[in-house]
Amino acid sequence: MQSDRSGSATVTVRVDENLKKDYTNALDGSMSDDLRAHMEEVARTVRDEPEDDNLPEDEALRDGYIALRRTAEAYDPSGRRLDVGTAISKVAERAGIPKEAVRRRILKPLEQRGYIAPKWGDIIVYRPEEVATAKTETKAKATSN
Repeated sequence: MQSDRSGSATVTVRVDENLKKDYTNALDGSMSDDLRAHMEEVARTVRDEPEDDNLPEDEALRDGYIALRRTAEAYDPSGRRLDVGTAISKVAERAGIPKEAVRRRILKPLEQRGYIAPKWGDIIVYRPEEVATAKTETKAKATSN
């Protein structure tokens, strides 16, 4: 099948000859197809990032929250639940912090701000618009008391 090459660009990369050989041997298809698919996957993560409207302002919390959202969407049909071990691993990877610090530095603050809710060994990840609604309801309850 011939693909449309209009609007395409060439990418050239220099690698060790042994690396290229090992990489080629590991592929099922062509190197170009594999690299194209990988580039598309990486680019999609940037395009698919949620709007900044209701995300945590703190960069580490935002990175952790985005990691939780993406992981929950990949692992759970409803896009909300993921086990704590997976959550900690993905957040540590995305936020660039040690796994031992994830609960204290990311998960607890996200829970306190209403972005997540630990439930029986799972973490429930709320969508940004749900966080805004929950914050408004919480403020209304606090002022009426």
